[in-house]
Formats: sequence, C-alpha cells, structure tokens
Amino acid sequence: MHKFNNHWLKLRETIDKKSRNLKVIKLINNKFSKKDCISIIDLGTGAGSNYNYLKPKLKFNQDWVFTDISSSSLNYFKKNLKTSKKIYKTKFKIFDVIGELEKITFSNYNIVTGSAFLDILPKNWFYKFHKFNTKTEIILFALNYNGSFKFYPKHKNDQEIVNLFNIDQKTDKGIGSKAIGPDCSKLINNIFNKTHHTYLMNSKWDVVKNYKFQKYFLNFCKEVIKKNNIDYSLWLKFRYKCITKKNSRLILQNKDFLAIKK
Repeated sequence: MHKFNNHWLKLRETIDKKSRNLKVIKLINNKFSKKDCISIIDLGTGAGSNYNYLKPKLKFNQDWVFTDISSSSLNYFKKNLKTSKKIYKTKFKIFDVIGELEKITFSNYNIVTGSAFLDILPKNWFYKFHKFNTKTEIILFALNYNGSFKFYPKHKNDQEIVNLFNIDQKTDKGIGSKAIGPDCSKLINNIFNKTHHTYLMNSKWDVVKNYKFQKYFLNFCKEVIKKNNIDYSLWLKFRYKCITKKNSRLILQNKDFLAIKK
C-alpha cells in the first residue's frame, strides 16, 4: 500500500485548509443539527489534517477513530493530537484502506471521511467501498485531484507536463493495481448517487508565496519526467528559476466529494 511522507503531509496542510469548500461544512452541520454527538471514522489519517480541519468547524460533539496503514504517521499524529471539549473519544487503528475494508463496521459511524488519496486507488475499490456504505449517513472525501494544474509564469511545455503527470497518476502507486487517477471524483459520484444525494465542489490549491511547497510539488513532476525518460530539462530549469526568483504560482484543481444518505 502507498504511504505518504509525513513531511509532505504537514507541508501541504496549510494549503489544504485554504482549499476546502466551506459549503460541505454547512451541509454536514445541517444534516446533524439535532444530534448531540457524532461518530466519525477517518480513513488514511496521515498527519491528521482532515481532523484538524473538521474538528472546529463541525458544531456537534464528536467521537473519532483514526486509521492509517502507516504506524509512523499515526504515532506522529498521536503525539501532536489536539482535542477540545467537543471531542469525547479518540481511537487509533492500523488499517489498510485497500485490503481490509471488510474489517471496518461502517454502520457504527455517522460520518466516513478521508482526504487526498482517492486518486491512487484502483477502480474496483470504489464499488467495494460503496457496498459497505449504502446506508452510511455522510461520506466525505476532500481534495481529490481533478486532472489539472498550472504553474505561472506560463511555459510552452506546461500542458505536455500535465498530460504526462495524469498518465502517471493512473499507474500502480504501490498498491498492486492501476490507480483511477484524476477520474476518481467522477467515479465515486456516479456510484454513490444511486443511494445518496451527492455533491462535487471545487477545492483548488492556489499557491502563491509558499515556494517550499511549490518546489516539493515540482520535484514530483521531475520524478514523473525521469520515469518516462523524456528531456524536459529546460522546462524544469525555468520552473526552478521562477521559484528561486519568487515570482512563481501554482494552481491545482481538486474536488471535494460529499454524499448524504437519501
């Protein structure tokens, strides 16, 4: 199973918070306006950015179960966990979101959530996940890559790099099967709209002054280029130079997916 670097997860947390669609929060709070406490399971917790974002914005009291395949990520988050009066219980589980779905009793939870990993999952996972969650009240997956990113200033090779990146996103990301890639939001929406009211909302990264973050993402592009053995050295040189000169901007398109039981 793919594991995300803890440094990358923390680096992007501030960007993620600014990107999420606030309409999602309003819909969830309205759904549970008459409940005192809600049980939530977070899939692929990582460094805890999903919890850190949702905790103060959800108006009701909360029980949380945090899951991740990486014990180092969970331990890192556990050490930095901040609770409040609204948080009644917290629990941590080592869990493989790919191969162990049947080990979770999803009916125990009012909200099943996760962020920024649907694009690395295989197509058949989405159908299996829906099978276990046909009656779940709320499904929320935030920050799902939607197939488009742009660096500024522009360069003539920009779209070629995006195309190459998107092709790579549909390769095996260490899970043993080809990933769904940028089609993840459309697929999960089409599956869940049979049993839920579904919403796809924009949640783009718009990164202007965080040049460390831009460089980290550019390094991802560099690795994709290297894997494909194509010479885009001039493009990379131009991009790194723009970051060094601090006149660079990155915009990447994501979608927040929300499903509310009909």
